[in-house]
Amino acid sequence: MMLEIKTAITDNDIASCWEAMSLLRPMLKEENFIEQIKAMQQEGYFLLYILENGKAVSLAGYRIYTMLYCSKMLYVDDLSTLETARGKGYATALLNHIYEIAKQENCQSVHLDSGHARTTAHKLYFKENFTISAFHFCKTL
Repeated sequence: MMLEIKTAITDNDIASCWEAMSLLRPMLKEENFIEQIKAMQQEGYFLLYILENGKAVSLAGYRIYTMLYCSKMLYVDDLSTLETARGKGYATALLNHIYEIAKQENCQSVHLDSGHARTTAHKLYFKENFTISAFHFCKTL
């Protein structure tokens, strides 16, 4: 099976990713989704997606930047697959695509954060040879 990974550029592309993104980010509001993604794109965010039977079933959002502790890196903001499409290798395909982008962009590493309760996702990350390299701390203001 040959998968086509697309980049969401148009409003329709972005809107098609809503359902998969809302599973990962339930706090988002659909009526603001396109605006939020477009604002993030102005900051260097890219939204990739995979279609199955004309429907966006899996997505990955990422950006590239440099930090002193790790040099140039690709950071995966979002990775989500509809429950009905899980187990088909879509997330792995997206990650493999992201690794290639990171190499082309001369990134030293790929990073992501994952909530402590997302144990199914953690299995994928460990299978992909990610390591737990730090605690992520956040203070709400």
